[in-house]
Amino acid sequence: QEDENGILFVCFPVTAIAAVLSRSSMTVKRSLNELETAGLIMRVRQGIGEPNRIYVLIPGKEDAALA
Repeated sequence: QEDENGILFVCFPVTAIAAVLSRSSMTVKRSLNELETAGLIMRVRQGIGEPNRIYVLIPGKEDAALA
């Protein structure tokens, strides 16, 4: 999907990621936090009951998201 600026993102609920990877939701949340801390992804909250938008970032470039 594209946001209002034409930047691609994915909406993938934590429970769905956990099911696909055969891991617990807690493991997925911890891994997403590590990726965000490392500057590899950016998550944007969408609201109650909605999955976050996940943008893949290009290391070393500020505000740069991959398609």
